[in-house]
Amino acid sequence: MISCRMLNGACRLLYSGEYRRFRSVNNIGQAQQDYLFRLLGKNADTVYGRRYGFSGISSYKEFAARVPLTRYEDYEKYIHDIADGAGNVLTAEKVLLFEPTSGSSGGKKLIPYTAALKAEFQRGIKPWLYDIYKNVGGASSGKSYWSITPVTAGRSTTKAGIPIGFEEDSAYFGRFGQALVNRIFAVDGSVKFPESMDAFWLETARQLLKCKSLTLISVWNPTFLTILCGHIRDSFTKLKNELPVSRAEEIYRGLSENRFDMVFPDLKIISCWADGSAFKDAEELKKLFPTVYLQPKGLLATEYFASFPLVGEEGGRLSLNSHFFEFRRPDGKIITAEGLERGEYELIVTTGGGFYRYMTGDVIEVFETYPAEPPRIGFLRRSGVTSDLRGEKLTDDFVRSVCERLGIAKDFCLLAPEDNGYTLYTSSPSVTCEALDRALRESYHYNYCRELGQLSQARVVRVAENSHEIYLKRLVGDGMRLGDIKPAYLSSKSGWRQCFETGETK
Repeated sequence: MISCRMLNGACRLLYSGEYRRFRSVNNIGQAQQDYLFRLLGKNADTVYGRRYGFSGISSYKEFAARVPLTRYEDYEKYIHDIADGAGNVLTAEKVLLFEPTSGSSGGKKLIPYTAALKAEFQRGIKPWLYDIYKNVGGASSGKSYWSITPVTAGRSTTKAGIPIGFEEDSAYFGRFGQALVNRIFAVDGSVKFPESMDAFWLETARQLLKCKSLTLISVWNPTFLTILCGHIRDSFTKLKNELPVSRAEEIYRGLSENRFDMVFPDLKIISCWADGSAFKDAEELKKLFPTVYLQPKGLLATEYFASFPLVGEEGGRLSLNSHFFEFRRPDGKIITAEGLERGEYELIVTTGGGFYRYMTGDVIEVFETYPAEPPRIGFLRRSGVTSDLRGEKLTDDFVRSVCERLGIAKDFCLLAPEDNGYTLYTSSPSVTCEALDRALRESYHYNYCRELGQLSQARVVRVAENSHEIYLKRLVGDGMRLGDIKPAYLSSKSGWRQCFETGETK
């Protein structure tokens, strides 16, 4: 049997070319411009390309003048047409699948994936993994656990038969890479379509505990791994008879000391969110794995791959071979990568998946600028009012739409994080906890966090009619100017119950 070390070595060799390509870019402006013009040329005869005259664009200035800034809502009609079977709409390439994610004002959005977009993700994943194999000792000697795509209840397709969601997490790695990583994954794809969430956790725990040497874990939110550790603990009594005696004793010692680095003694690195709202949860995760290197993830989302970390560095390097990037300064001016200076920017991307000048809503900080190295950036926050305890990505627009659907938008409504979930403070007498939670679960990521047990059921607390005045008073007390406070349905602050005059929980 081929060893994990040999398989990981083959992956390292496979990824080395992309790493060298990333490191060899010495003119970031030219590299980005070349990418943009190739993409526009390839998609010039699409519905979108003809509408905005891609064929006549010969400079970035013309691109910025002709092609508007966009949000997901600008693509909904095009995506609907693609889902119904239309071709050559946003891209000349065929749409291979739709990946679901949460929308801002709607519950779910579908992101079209083409071969070009998957290749763009791989141009970020490959140099990142190569750097780990090269610089984290022992990381290439064992198996890996990845949790990339959400667990779903089953397979689904659009009207035209286009799949919704990746079949396997390893699909992110490309065809040849997928064949390799499937052999070094500690948990196979059979867990993706479980009979129940309990079955998912139990089978995941079983396969991980049977893994002789786990060296790398990659998850999104750190609380996912914390919850998984809890299920491993709870399942151990049921599973221990399936394990060799020596392995069962090793696990028992680790669980007795609440040390999961002892449960998985070969583990070298955990990759997860650790910036912004995930910082506190990542710090808690370190207590379970005190001897393991925890590497914060770069900036990536379902729609795009923006940066990846290098071992020992703060933040991540701009994945400049992945997409065309623009950056909007706080004063509204938009610049390209070669013009970056240290400071805050909102990220705008153009990708091979058919999103052009797409405003991601992600605000970044630039730590280090070109030409010394590819720019080094870090995630700061989402623009606008958002709340993201466990990866649920709630926005004020979405919460407003929930309140409208529940018929309470004209009453005072404020949704805020409390403990391990959300509480709606409202003067409306008509909404219940069950109705609120059901409406919030129309958000793809909120529903996923609820299914995993990362969030508890939303609660409703009745408040007095004068609560808007109390809301303003608190924000002014927190240092905001009264004239700068905008009406909001969502707050990222907790502790509102102590401010409002509350009645019974609905």
